[in-house]
Amino acid sequence: MKLYLIGGFLGSGKTTAIRNACAQLMKENVNVGVITNDQGVQLVDTRFIRNANIPVMEVTDGCFCCNYDKVDSLIEILKETNHAEIVFAESVGSCTDMIATVVKPLQKFRKDIGTVISVFVDANVLPTMLQAAPLFVDSVTYIYKKQIEEADILIVNKIDSLTNDELNKMERLVNSKFPEKTILFQNSLDIESIDQWLITLENFKAATRNSLEIDYDIYGAGEAELAWLDIELELFADESNVFEAGVALAKEIHWEITEQKLPIGHLKFFVDDGVQQKKISFTAGSQNAITEVTKSSSSKVDILINARVQTGPEHLEALVFDMIGKIEASSGHKFITKGISSFKPGYPKPTHRIID
Repeated sequence: MKLYLIGGFLGSGKTTAIRNACAQLMKENVNVGVITNDQGVQLVDTRFIRNANIPVMEVTDGCFCCNYDKVDSLIEILKETNHAEIVFAESVGSCTDMIATVVKPLQKFRKDIGTVISVFVDANVLPTMLQAAPLFVDSVTYIYKKQIEEADILIVNKIDSLTNDELNKMERLVNSKFPEKTILFQNSLDIESIDQWLITLENFKAATRNSLEIDYDIYGAGEAELAWLDIELELFADESNVFEAGVALAKEIHWEITEQKLPIGHLKFFVDDGVQQKKISFTAGSQNAITEVTKSSSSKVDILINARVQTGPEHLEALVFDMIGKIEASSGHKFITKGISSFKPGYPKPTHRIID
């Protein structure tokens, strides 16, 4: 069986690429599975994958490195129950050190599994993180650069947002910075681009991988700079525009975070009225184009929010509920909070760390 580990910073487009890659493989009658991962417990990405009828399981309450046994057990479940030949395992976007904590333990305990690490970077964010004043504080930037360091395949994603001149500059920059890497410049919405990634994964032959030299105090400090906020809401409205109201909430929250100049790791919404579903994503470097939505015949819509922002969790929570209150006051709509979790991640404590 093959395990494709997918790393990369928050908002780099990992989940969309995985979903489209799985769709391509399933057309070819390849059995696939996906393992999503987050520090929280309610994941927009899991719903996005499941909505495409792709077998998906979760590792929650911590990154892969701190939940190795859970990763191992879910790989086995996907193998046994879904006959998965290929499993995509997407690590939380603030995770690094996967060679020492996931790949090498798998090589030791599960010799039947071959692994390849793809690390995604957003083409809109990468130049700033490498050249100019980074978008985040130094400890967060440290994680970002360490993720790139351990990539077998470096995916410069979202190239469809660049002009030809910007893409040419990007190619020169990345090839000069990482001459030893296998590099793909990718539009994960394009089938040919996804096919090229799958071919590269299939044919990749890993050389000896060196575990990262990593300062866990800086790593832990970087994770603690980011506030995690997960909220489940129900939105009720008398009119038939309830789905549009859910999308409007996403826009308003993004606008306020941007107005306060808070660096966004990712800001994700999954809006579902039982008929139509939409994932809406915003990142530090770009934002998802919110396409036209069909008017809903339902009076209720479910909304799941995953926000990862460089600020305090109390401030982020207050900001979001302030926006909810303003929409309620101006529209007459009613929001019901079904669940909420806001926190900063704890210090990373890997189950295994093999450095030889």
